[in-house]
Amino acid sequence: MYIAIRDFTVKWLGYKDLFSGLKDLKINSFELCMGRDLKPAAYRDMNFTTKLGFDLRSKDKRIKVLKELRTQHLSICGILTEPDFARQDRGFLELESEIKWVQDACRVASELGVKAVRIESIRQPQQNISINEYTKITIESIKKILNGTEGLNVSLSMENHRMIGNKREFIRDVLDGVQSQRFGLCLDPGNLYWSGYPLDEVYEIYEEFAPHVKHTHLKNVSYPLAERNKKREMGWHWPDTAATLYDGDIDYKKIVNFLKSSGYNGDLTIEDESLGKFPKEEWPKIIKKDRDFLTTLL
Repeated sequence: MYIAIRDFTVKWLGYKDLFSGLKDLKINSFELCMGRDLKPAAYRDMNFTTKLGFDLRSKDKRIKVLKELRTQHLSICGILTEPDFARQDRGFLELESEIKWVQDACRVASELGVKAVRIESIRQPQQNISINEYTKITIESIKKILNGTEGLNVSLSMENHRMIGNKREFIRDVLDGVQSQRFGLCLDPGNLYWSGYPLDEVYEIYEEFAPHVKHTHLKNVSYPLAERNKKREMGWHWPDTAATLYDGDIDYKKIVNFLKSSGYNGDLTIEDESLGKFPKEEWPKIIKKDRDFLTTLL
């Protein structure tokens, strides 16, 4: 395993550009955000907006990016896309645009030597559609993406994210429904905990799904002791409960050991969302401490 970081996190820290930030942080691999049109675009998270991505619209541009990465001794651990398979609610063409986005990302990933494309499942569910129906839509969409990118050495990694995507049964049913070596998870223990699972159950879920991990996001959360093993409402007191990787409730030694036991040898991608709780001048030091902490667990 190796340490990586989201490109968004590097830019959130305040570095003027991605490469200078990675150099200062001494992290050689990053997750690349890729928009629908394969060019840099505004991205908003944690009440911060920045421009992310490279211009990847032509083969020549992709070759140029690949050469620059090699010159900088950097690698891309995964490509981040944000499809919403609930867009079927708004018509067939809407869903097809989500599928095309991910297929394009898979083809770019193949050219850049990237093994995983991170996807979401259901971002904005409608009340009149059941989870069972959304499970079917997700399975069908993923199968279409895989069929349309057959032969590429690129896996889809579905992140446990938002209301439906964090449900244990949903994850299990989608894995069972897709049944492909090219499909797995971007498993984020912080999202599981944030979504309301008691801490002990977070570990149970992570151990169950560790054999399916293709890519990771790592964040931490800190709750009062009396709340840690209770079922809580989703996003309870977030983001005040966000914590650094090294100082939150989730024991990352356990998480890394689950991954080791499953044979996972990929990235550990830092996505620390606690930075807003600290003075901005301390943010790079916190990420470096996250990096050093994870390194001790390898």
